[in-house]
Formats: sequence, C-alpha cells, structure tokens
Amino acid sequence: MASKKEDESYLELYDVAKKEKVAKAPLAKIKFIPRTGERIFIPLSGPKDWDSYTVVAVEYFLGYDPSTGEPSRSVSKGIGRITLYVEASK
Repeated sequence: MASKKEDESYLELYDVAKKEKVAKAPLAKIKFIPRTGERIFIPLSGPKDWDSYTVVAVEYFLGYDPSTGEPSRSVSKGIGRITLYVEASK
C-alpha cells in the first residue's frame, strides 16, 4: 500500500540543463506557482544561502482518483503533479 506522502499531488522543479529534478514539494503546501519567465529561489543550507532559477516552461499533469482508478479533472481531487522546467539564474 502506498504511503500518505506518495498519495498526494506535488510540484517539482526540473533543471533542463542538468536534466534532473532539483526540488519537490506537496502541492498543498504551495501558495503560489510562478509563471514562465519568473524566478524562484530554493534554500540550500540556511536562510542566507539560496539557489535561483528562472522558469522556462510549466506543465500540469492532471491525476487520477485512487478510489476509482479513473482520470480526475482536478489536481485537488486526484493524484497529479505540476512540473516547472527551470534554468539556473545568475
């Protein structure tokens, strides 16, 4: 059986230059989703150490309802994800 953490929708940041995921967070904890061209900052080791990224694309993957196995029309009512494709900012 999947854990509760695996059963929730999430947002991930994918670095297009490194071709790897650089961050992941439960969608319920996200208050704002940046748009293409905007910057996002991720803490590294403390409050004064940040990596900055510029969003180059956004993709929304609508999920499915685990109780029925059917596609969901809403991320809030099913397991899904939002992927922000990012490049390191200077």
